[in-house]
Amino acid sequence: MKQKWVLQVIVMMFGCTLLLASLSWLSTQGDKAGGAYTVFAEEQPAMLTNDNLVEGLSALELPTRIGKVDLNRSILSVDLKVTEDDFDAAKLYQGMAELISFSMERTSNVDQLLLRLVAEDKWLGTRYLLLAADVRRGQWPETALENLRNVGNKEIPKELQTWFRMTETHLWKSKFRDL
Repeated sequence: MKQKWVLQVIVMMFGCTLLLASLSWLSTQGDKAGGAYTVFAEEQPAMLTNDNLVEGLSALELPTRIGKVDLNRSILSVDLKVTEDDFDAAKLYQGMAELISFSMERTSNVDQLLLRLVAEDKWLGTRYLLLAADVRRGQWPETALENLRNVGNKEIPKELQTWFRMTETHLWKSKFRDL
């Protein structure tokens, strides 16, 4: 009687193993055959690492080139190179909004974005800080990004400067007197 019980357990375990193996095989075959996918699913924030940093930033439509990037724990630092040819305040503000949106809305682990707009003098090779922002997750209203995108070629309103902890240099301010 004891041998019959042991034999039944062995047959049951063998059957379960075959069932699980076939289910696993079927699930991989379903992916190859074109399974059903959710089309309107909301994009989940991704974990930003040094391995996917380049792909994430290269997908953004920025008005200038990126000069320097650093990811240190939950702090992302980005320097944008601004040249005389591509100085358009409206486009720069839109680029800033794009970087803020990327780091705060499309990533799960960036809690602070240190963003700088830096001018480079081609002849002398010197760099000048134009504008700096210290953006922190959850410390600005939802409308702030849209407001930043729509500033145009004007100076940044004080409320945006406060929300995004922006500092404008004299060189940045002087560009608006020239416009």
